[in-house]
Amino acid sequence: MTKRVVVASGYFNPLHYGHVSYLEKARDLGTSLIVIVNNDLQAAKHKKNGGEMRLPARERVKLVRSLQCVDAAVEAIDEDESVAETLRLLHPDIFANGGGSKPTEQEFKVCTELGIQMVDGLGIQLLSLTPFTQHYDWGKPRNESIIAALTGQQTPENDKEEDSKPFAELWMGDHPSGPARVQSPSGKEPKKKLWRSSSLQEVMHRSPSMLGQLSETKQLPFLLKVLSIHKALSIQAHPDKIRAAKLHRERPDIYKDPNHKPEIAIALSDDFQALCGFRPVSEILQMLPHVPELVALIGSEAVPELEASLGDEDRESEALRLAYCSMMHAEEAEMKHQVQLLHSRAIKATMNYGYPATEQVPHNVEECLSLVCKLYEQYQEDIGIFSVFFMNYVRLNVGECLYMAQNVPHAYISGDIVECMACSDNVVRGGLTPKFKDVEVLCEMLNYRGGPPATLEPTELEKGILLYSDPDIQEFQVTHMQIEAGGEQRRLFSSDGPAMALNLSGCGNVTISGETQEVTPGKVFMLAAGAEPELHAKTKMEIFVASCPPEFFKSPSPSPMVRK
Repeated sequence: MTKRVVVASGYFNPLHYGHVSYLEKARDLGTSLIVIVNNDLQAAKHKKNGGEMRLPARERVKLVRSLQCVDAAVEAIDEDESVAETLRLLHPDIFANGGGSKPTEQEFKVCTELGIQMVDGLGIQLLSLTPFTQHYDWGKPRNESIIAALTGQQTPENDKEEDSKPFAELWMGDHPSGPARVQSPSGKEPKKKLWRSSSLQEVMHRSPSMLGQLSETKQLPFLLKVLSIHKALSIQAHPDKIRAAKLHRERPDIYKDPNHKPEIAIALSDDFQALCGFRPVSEILQMLPHVPELVALIGSEAVPELEASLGDEDRESEALRLAYCSMMHAEEAEMKHQVQLLHSRAIKATMNYGYPATEQVPHNVEECLSLVCKLYEQYQEDIGIFSVFFMNYVRLNVGECLYMAQNVPHAYISGDIVECMACSDNVVRGGLTPKFKDVEVLCEMLNYRGGPPATLEPTELEKGILLYSDPDIQEFQVTHMQIEAGGEQRRLFSSDGPAMALNLSGCGNVTISGETQEVTPGKVFMLAAGAEPELHAKTKMEIFVASCPPEFFKSPSPSPMVRK
């Protein structure tokens, strides 16, 4: 057996479980472990920089040496805060760093010069993250957006151009289109001159041990988001895995990955509105006599087929497919003409003089016509406007949850939500957007079963803790915690994989293995597999945590997708 000497280092004052976990993982990298303990001169400098030293170096060396996983412990000979000269003297095969630390510039030079392999991040229990902000044009203006508030980017200045900048989405994950970044120990982003990237992707590749059973794939199967919606998102659906792989293979510039994207939306505001799933055919038929513009677009064959299909589920699905596809493939000139007529009708209806007094207009038609006015103002002559008559119009209160399975048409209209999904950015669009519309693919892939929108009822695990989970969702579940001021909560979110947490509001702190970090509104942190944080609330805290369900790790292959 080839001998491989591993060196680890640290102050170890006080020595706690996080250090032991780090050293055990370092020992597993080789056949023997030598630990460098920072000396008293270094400790004095560390104290000036905010560290607190309670034990002299000789005592810390004895403590570390007593650990079963440690073969030898030595005091550093260095005078700066690195262990570069001690490394040069020991000349190990591997230099292992723990937690969020990285080699210093001096240590990096010595390791490069002597060919010492560097391994970072062993024993990491918690990573503080800077999430990725997306500025899509449908987002709320800066000073109205929860995204800007959470990230501290609201501006008090009267700068109209800056105030109007949209803040649409906050991404908390490792998707290549918007990976989070790991903060330095001081809570600030490392300076650009540092020699390593601080993206979450890079850190997970260097420190796979924190991922538990995901250490081989080095990827998160889920993506946590916050959305702040001012303008309707596109009429869209997300493909299943087979279709997603095909689309990514054929058009990787449009379809960025080969994964499917089931998702849930948890309302953060009472004004959240959306379209989701097809209405029952009986409801669509009830609306048609009041919307002649829609009848003109779906064609003479589709209406009698819808009527004849009632009561036969399979035939209803085929009739719905025929009607919706006919509408989506209408000639552009005719479509624009009918949208204009519909908009005129909607304006009159909302002004309460559009219909004869004898005509009874169903409430759902009135709702749709009001929505037509709103969408026309945003997108003018767009075929997606007619989807409001085909799809369920949903309004959610705070805490209520909508579930969008693969191939289910939907569109968010307004409000703020926490969203969680399988890690993908695949979207097939068909309207209400200036972006590329793939109408052929959308019409081919949709689930044409009519019925009520799919909602997800959370399970109350205990007072103040709700779990949003469903057997059909393999990759993720979301825990919603509310901790009253002065309260505490200790919880293990996943023993097998990491968890992603967002503190939506309130202040407190989180403690893991004796190390404590402050938690303020907008704080995002990733917990290592098996980490059991203690959360202490100074003011009432509201936290959302995404993790994999236990069943995910029982499947044959938990890899979310293959990235190049």
